[in-house]
Amino acid sequence: MSRTVWRGLRRNLYLVLAFVVPAVVYGAILADRGVYPFDPHGTYTVFMIDLNNQYAQFYSYFDQALTGHGSLLFTWRADGGMNFWPIVAYYLTSPFGLLTLFASDHRLPIMIGFITLLKLASASLGMALFLRKFRGDVVQGLHSVVNKTVIVVLSTAYALGAFSLIYAFNIMWLDSLYLLPWALLGVERLLARGRVTALAIAIGLNLVIDFYTGAMVCVFVCMYALARYVGVRERFERADFLRTAGRFALAGVIGGLLAAAFIVPTYFGGLKQKTSLHVDASVNPPIPVLSMLVRFFGGTTDGGTSLTPNVGSATLILVLVPLFFTVKSIKRAERIAFGAILAFLILAMEIKPLYILMHGGQMPNAFPFRFAFLITALLAFLAFRAWVGIDSVKQIKWLGVSAAAWFVVLYWGRQSYPWIIRPAVVQFDALILVVGTALLSFALYLRVRPAGEPMVKWLGWMPKQLATPKVAAVAAVAVLAVDASGSASLIGQKALGKQPSSSNGSIAWTNWYSSPSKSYGTALSSLQPSNDEFFRAEGFDQNLRSTNDGLRFGNFAFTHFSSLSAANLHENMANLGFAHYPSYVWSAHTGATLFTDALLGYQYLVGTTRETPDGTIDRLGTTLQKTYNDTASAKPGKLPPAPDITTVYKINDTLPVGFRLTGTDLANFTAPAPSNSPFAAQEQAFGMPGAFQSMCGSPTVTASDGVAVTPAADGSVSIKVPTKASPDKKLYSDKIVWQCQSSGQRQLYMYAPTAQPTGLSYVRVDGQNRPAPRTVDVPAHDLANIAYPGGFDNGIQDLGSVQAGSFTVTMFSENLPLHNSYTVPANPIRSLDPTAVDAKLTQLRGGGVTDVHWNDTGLAATTTGDSAATVFLSVPTIPGWSVTVDGKSVKTTDLLGTFTGVPVPAGTHRISMSFTPPGLYAGIGGSAVGLLALGGVWWFQRRRAALAGVAAPAAGEDAAGGEAQVPQDALS
Repeated sequence: MSRTVWRGLRRNLYLVLAFVVPAVVYGAILADRGVYPFDPHGTYTVFMIDLNNQYAQFYSYFDQALTGHGSLLFTWRADGGMNFWPIVAYYLTSPFGLLTLFASDHRLPIMIGFITLLKLASASLGMALFLRKFRGDVVQGLHSVVNKTVIVVLSTAYALGAFSLIYAFNIMWLDSLYLLPWALLGVERLLARGRVTALAIAIGLNLVIDFYTGAMVCVFVCMYALARYVGVRERFERADFLRTAGRFALAGVIGGLLAAAFIVPTYFGGLKQKTSLHVDASVNPPIPVLSMLVRFFGGTTDGGTSLTPNVGSATLILVLVPLFFTVKSIKRAERIAFGAILAFLILAMEIKPLYILMHGGQMPNAFPFRFAFLITALLAFLAFRAWVGIDSVKQIKWLGVSAAAWFVVLYWGRQSYPWIIRPAVVQFDALILVVGTALLSFALYLRVRPAGEPMVKWLGWMPKQLATPKVAAVAAVAVLAVDASGSASLIGQKALGKQPSSSNGSIAWTNWYSSPSKSYGTALSSLQPSNDEFFRAEGFDQNLRSTNDGLRFGNFAFTHFSSLSAANLHENMANLGFAHYPSYVWSAHTGATLFTDALLGYQYLVGTTRETPDGTIDRLGTTLQKTYNDTASAKPGKLPPAPDITTVYKINDTLPVGFRLTGTDLANFTAPAPSNSPFAAQEQAFGMPGAFQSMCGSPTVTASDGVAVTPAADGSVSIKVPTKASPDKKLYSDKIVWQCQSSGQRQLYMYAPTAQPTGLSYVRVDGQNRPAPRTVDVPAHDLANIAYPGGFDNGIQDLGSVQAGSFTVTMFSENLPLHNSYTVPANPIRSLDPTAVDAKLTQLRGGGVTDVHWNDTGLAATTTGDSAATVFLSVPTIPGWSVTVDGKSVKTTDLLGTFTGVPVPAGTHRISMSFTPPGLYAGIGGSAVGLLALGGVWWFQRRRAALAGVAAPAAGEDAAGGEAQVPQDALS
């Protein structure tokens, strides 16, 4: 037994290497970039961009749910109560994700790092298994060993291409890299033996594990199947083509049914809710052709504004690909077909309808050209078949022609796009093009040179011991390996680990578990309501660390960020003043007021050192509950450590999760909220016109020379920045100052998201014994300067409290981008009188629900009243809710555009809400049908194969006395 295993291992050692080599190379790149634990002394993680503020929190909650501390169907921890199953289907179905269960939440960055490594290693193994179908040699010898080695190199290049490393933070997309080869192998099995099951399973897995990239894979598989069909069939026969197409369609249907339990609920509960992202598309094709072509080179990254596709893997692949179209052993129809596929994928980067088609019918927001991995895979496939199939010395000249053409592109691209082709990339790719092409040409020349033919004269100088196929092949494979690993290393230097010049670089290890303070997570986790109470808690204002921290720490919240967000909910939250993204893919508690905190049942706010040095919150109507002080001890001779303080505040005056509405109050909650006017929207909802009092006069605006400041009749002010830089090259700046007067204690707010550039502006309040502005080079170093507007704080800005008397509000920017215009709205600074707010809340609280009880998928409460009413529940009206009153189903109404209103008669009644993801049972039924169909097809194929095996000897016996009979399906 051991000998058999050992022989099998030796025979397939190249497959083991195909798995191990990319894992080692990627691990080495991470170690070089200071990523822990690959670098034992590293201080960075693999977390960056979406991986840090979406996937990590999703996996954290996923692990909690699987261990009994939550539900995969629904959660109260985000969006006020959200359908979680689409999140599972979209982000969390990778089998590798289960490995996160074997580590604590604190170690999640380490586990995600190893999972990424395993996905890339699996992608390389999958590509190796696919390419070996085309190695063309079944006997042992030099060609076999070399081809196996080339498989390892090309598979590694595919797995560690630009797409993989640059989009590694979108960890769910990496699953497509190993799933694609299995789908292509399923096509090969169908064409060779007529078997459907392998392709059906592969399609099903693609759609289950990541239906987004899985749809792209399905498009590619259709094209690949057609191209291979014309290549493997000797002649076209309509009956055979229709039969094969029918089997292919059957595999697709079964695969789709297998994934129905994930796709159907995601469509009805997620995709139908989300909004279009076209307004925020990062790229709008066409793009300059040259900018696309230069991204085919290994080692290139795009850190500029062109946002070009991540295609490159190894530069020598580009040199080899043209040879594919000269290989005579490959049918011309197949060569043309694959040329058409390559052309289609390239045109999909330039023609908008095709670009949209490849992205599932919607323009992607950021991270464009998400199907680029298909081109990388196709190039690796064509390059390997060119390597294996070349059979003429005349074909080798095309290597030189190809290299020369790409050399021109390299030089031209360096002149036009220096941020894509850095000097190190130019040097590396130029060397590879020259030396690599020469070694490839030499190795292939020795391989295809007719036996006995003398060496060409210009190689006469070379010693005979070097001019051997073995030495040349080793040199060629070596340069291919250097090309693949060097390209990956160059990309890693710009895309992974410590990135001092890029905001998209990996975050430091401490930022995962201890930012903004070590006790932040502890404080939030301590605020989880028990099942017989219901309240919400949130990190206050600028103390937000992640838009999904509620999922991780268990506090019920409205803050949430994902591509499957409920757009209508977030739009209405924006109308109420919450911070939001233009396409409503996220909503943040920043922008909350005394009104909205009460409305949504917020009972606790968490402050950190980002607010004030001692962690206090300047917010009326709150009481300090607890202070967590983890400030490190001062060390002799060193600067004092930064304060590390987290505070928990209790909101004294808030509403329960539900309360009764009648008459005018009900009419106010039913009326459509004004758009883009959160002050007016809240005043209307609470029936308190003028509640947000204006206390400031017209602003005084000062700006750099050349910046046009124009007051308007309605009290607004427009600011227009010149199109050209100033003669002294200094940045344009401006300052807007309001002189204000308060008649009493008030909570102060600003709503002016269009007044200044996002992420480059600050606002501050001065006067009333506040510290004078500090003289600092960086505005953020003065904690009184509040960043506004910014990425997650573009709603109403809470400026703290003021007392009776005068004060000033200043809004300023030291970096006004060229050719931009801004509008300072009239009366952007308002205040709330806490006494008036308390009086209104006291009235509404009188009809509050009691005996509240919640579980992982629902909520129940008791309401009592002398007359019929509609009970407002601060639960979003997403699809999937079933609501009963005293056990009888009732039809709910939408209040404030997005919350649940339950009509009840007079008296005491029990309201119950239960949630089931819409389409879940239909999807499960579809998957059950798919499994039955898959089993039936598998059984039928096995039975037919067994019958064919019994009939074969009889056919052989008949051949002795007559003509052997060939089954009709033999070629299908």
